[in-house]
Amino acid sequence: MTDAERTNEEKNIYYQYIHTIAPFVVELEVRDGEYPIEILNEIRSVFTHMARYKENDSERDLISAGKHIKRGILDCYKYLCVSMAEEMKDFRDGYRHVDMMLADNGNFLPKLDKLELCAKKSYVEAKKAEIRMDITDDELYGLFENAYNDYSTLIQFKDDSEEAILFASNHSKKNMLLAVTSIVIGIVGVVLAVVFYIWK
Repeated sequence: MTDAERTNEEKNIYYQYIHTIAPFVVELEVRDGEYPIEILNEIRSVFTHMARYKENDSERDLISAGKHIKRGILDCYKYLCVSMAEEMKDFRDGYRHVDMMLADNGNFLPKLDKLELCAKKSYVEAKKAEIRMDITDDELYGLFENAYNDYSTLIQFKDDSEEAILFASNHSKKNMLLAVTSIVIGIVGVVLAVVFYIWK
């Protein structure tokens, strides 16, 4: 590497840490309340190699630091995909008694299902490629990045649809209340009819 190439690589490592890994870690801490140890280990490796590079002018350590920063980002993608998948599971469980076809005139649920299916497929594709180990690190990185982007699109759509979801939830509760009231009135009517019949 030339001096200019080394300088650019060093800047890129710091840039990736500040603008990619650090925000991802904050998001994971907010979502899950924890700092995944795998990501912490990669960050530690990055800065161990950077320290050696600075101390010994070791190009090999600079290259290793770049590899660890990429693996750290890859781990962020993996953890965020799992976290967002769990968020969707909690959402589905929390609203299982709500008729989501009431949301956005029936448009919300089909789009949500389509986006979730797309995100799951992307993640499964990335995981299968990781197991097979028949692609390059850059290709694997790209697959997990796609999965992360698909899950982010899904979560953003869900969050942007909060008003439609609330509408469906409120109307489902009203419909359920009407149904329960109708059943109670029906039972009371039957009981009263039986009582009047017996008293005759």
